[in-house]
Amino acid sequence: MKKEFVTNNSKFVYSKNELGYQEVLDDFENASEITIITYNISEKKLALVSALRKAGERCTINIITNIPSRWEVYYGDTFRGKAKQKINLYLSKLRPDSLGINSKVFFDFSNHGKIIMTDHVVYVGSANYSEESANNTEFGFISRDKEFIDYISSEVLPDIQAAAIPYYEYDYTSLLLEANVALSAIYNIKNELYEEVYRLHDDVDGEWYYYVEHEASLTVGTLDKVVQIVNEACEIASDIYDAIDTITNSDEYATTEANDIYEELLTLSSRIEEVRGFDTLIELSQFDSEEYVNRQLQEEYAMEAYEDNLENCIDLASDEAMNIVWDLTQAAKEDVDELIEDLQKFCKVYSSIIEKLREKEIKKVSSEIDNT
Repeated sequence: MKKEFVTNNSKFVYSKNELGYQEVLDDFENASEITIITYNISEKKLALVSALRKAGERCTINIITNIPSRWEVYYGDTFRGKAKQKINLYLSKLRPDSLGINSKVFFDFSNHGKIIMTDHVVYVGSANYSEESANNTEFGFISRDKEFIDYISSEVLPDIQAAAIPYYEYDYTSLLLEANVALSAIYNIKNELYEEVYRLHDDVDGEWYYYVEHEASLTVGTLDKVVQIVNEACEIASDIYDAIDTITNSDEYATTEANDIYEELLTLSSRIEEVRGFDTLIELSQFDSEEYVNRQLQEEYAMEAYEDNLENCIDLASDEAMNIVWDLTQAAKEDVDELIEDLQKFCKVYSSIIEKLREKEIKKVSSEIDNT
């Protein structure tokens, strides 16, 4: 049974033998954000926790719950054992990894409020996010008022989260993934750079790469991407160092080791940026043979490039461009090779700092949750 009273911006819901916030549950698959604030969840049933998986991968899920039977002080092993059992149940059912990629779970041991909400519709009332609430007489309001929903998201939710204990004291799973993506990007740009200036010879006499001497194939875009990707990777490496520092806590040796690797990355990054700025690379990457030929025809051969002599003038200008390219590629080869070598070194060192993080316990359940 459910009774409703509709006002301009919301409706009053009186429910029994069914959930008063079913309208919110029905919106989970359309939501970009789901917020659950509850006093408790069901101990034995899984339907409501499973309902969160209807949300898309990009949906942010915020859960804040109390844990009934958990007390600040326990008078006897019976109460302590009951609390530990309940805490383990909540930790098991609300593990963020199992709820979704963008799930955040918090515990507020003073909370008794109830809000079930998406970015489209909100329920505020007496019912918990628990199947058992369907058996109770519950009262609440449902609203689709965007301004009200935004107020809860921007003002209420952050305030409650700030006072709550997060499920994980730290969780660097996403950082590890981000670092591996960055490493892949460095490998890719190194290969892209190599393939711009080296070509594969594949013939009956064998297979090898040779340096391109008669074509200005090096591009400004690739050189700029090298610096950009390396700088972005260094920012992630800084986060990795901070993570290792947090994980290892007082282990000075581990922190020093990570710091040494990070400093080596910064040194390589500075060197890569320096080499990218060498005149040899700038001049080669900016030279355009076609543009040069057209300019020569307009400026140097303007009086000679009449109809019968045009082809001859084009050949002369093209030969000049080819000679310039030859000079530029010869002058740049050593610096190009150094840049490629530095990128290879950067990849190797970057792999080592990722491995240092991978060796650690990259996620840890907050020690404050289980106080038994």
